[in-house]
Amino acid sequence: MTNVIGVTMGGILMIIIVGAIASAVHKYIDRRTKGSIPSDAEKRLNERMDELDRRLTDIQDILITIDEKFDRSPIAR
Repeated sequence: MTNVIGVTMGGILMIIIVGAIASAVHKYIDRRTKGSIPSDAEKRLNERMDELDRRLTDIQDILITIDEKFDRSPIAR
């Protein structure tokens, strides 16, 4: 039982860390290219980073919902 909780929390933490890294990279790219006209490759990269950020946010929301349901279930007690 404790192992399931640990794995769930570990998964949530990993997704949060990856999301934070993706967000930091996206902000770094934005700062470096501010004031310049982005090339096609930079535009595609920014679009992919935005999509990755959206997907990670969706996954975080799902995992948080699952964790909350698990905490409320009688099995977790």
